[in-house]
Amino acid sequence: MSYASYLTYKKKALVVILVVSILLSLKLHQQYKKLIVLVLLMTILPILKNGVHLYDQFKNAEWLTAPEDIGTVTFKKSPNVYLIQPDGYVGPQMMKSDLYNHTTDLYDWLETNSFKVYDNFRSNYPASLASNSSMFAMKHHYFGGSLINTIEVPRARDMIVGESPVTNVFKRNGYSNYFVVQDEYFQQNKGEEGYDYYNIEQSEIPSFCNGNMVKKVVFEDLKKAMKVDDLNKPKFFFVEKLLPHHVHFYAPSDRVAAERKEYLEKIDEVSEWLKVTVSYIQKEDPTAIIIILADHGGWVGIENYNEMFSTQDEAKIASIYSAIAAIKWNGHLNEGYDTELKSNVNLFRVLFSVLSENKSYLENLEDNSSYNLSIGNPLYNQVVKVIDDSGAKVYEKQ
Repeated sequence: MSYASYLTYKKKALVVILVVSILLSLKLHQQYKKLIVLVLLMTILPILKNGVHLYDQFKNAEWLTAPEDIGTVTFKKSPNVYLIQPDGYVGPQMMKSDLYNHTTDLYDWLETNSFKVYDNFRSNYPASLASNSSMFAMKHHYFGGSLINTIEVPRARDMIVGESPVTNVFKRNGYSNYFVVQDEYFQQNKGEEGYDYYNIEQSEIPSFCNGNMVKKVVFEDLKKAMKVDDLNKPKFFFVEKLLPHHVHFYAPSDRVAAERKEYLEKIDEVSEWLKVTVSYIQKEDPTAIIIILADHGGWVGIENYNEMFSTQDEAKIASIYSAIAAIKWNGHLNEGYDTELKSNVNLFRVLFSVLSENKSYLENLEDNSSYNLSIGNPLYNQVVKVIDDSGAKVYEKQ
């Protein structure tokens, strides 16, 4: 079940609880003293939970601060930069594996169109918020150092949608920043805005939303954004397409096979979308750097959320973290700059090193390891390293 679906079911459950509570109160009103004690006990847990959220929201978190060295980088060249994120699209090695066993011509098409496709690339975290917040921070957050730790990393949306070390670097170098997405999931907290342009305005987002209520046609919105007259300033675009996404653990029977089939159908759909979108950008903006980068893997082969957080099977771990990474450098890449570009967290440090022609920034790359949560303890989710810097599968509690 996705987080958006979880919120929808949660709302329905709360309505049912309210109705049942009213009916019970009419029948058991003479036992009100006992009910008061019960209500007080039931109140304690939400208060504690809200206390944890408040602590996470307002505490000082080191990962939110910009890396000292790269924050003041000065570019020597300023092409437009497009980061297109097909949610959950795995890399070529994973697509050929037994779990996926699928053939798509997208990787070859990208290479034919002068993209460099990176082998065995991986995300550092298993889901969108955790992965993208680390990428825009250019740092590991290890799930934010929360008192409990969840994939809903505290303040992750602020890092993705608001000001971040990445958007600030672009602004310092004269860029305008554009945020073009398919739905309001990243923006649903209505936090401070850090981009110059959004295809979804905060006024469009309902006060109580599940991240699946505002729908946009990404390609059409991207075309509009590209035509915005910004006084000839260079532009950075973050573009998210919610395909192929990941398996959702919905299928009532033969779940792994059924959801694999659905995922691969979406792969074929989004592959054509990527070709159309990239072709348009190449035609309208021929000197741009174009990055195709997924936020995580497709989770194919995973039976449910419990298995996603507990599996130590190498193939399934690879399915969770494998991500497509292909970049059209358009002549800007110098030899040796991208040798250690193996995971999302280091994408922008490598990009900024290339644009500044300063290889010294590569001396402070983050560890390329990938992390998950172990959810066996009811009070605390342990952070676990599941892939080390070299790409080997491990299981090391942090």
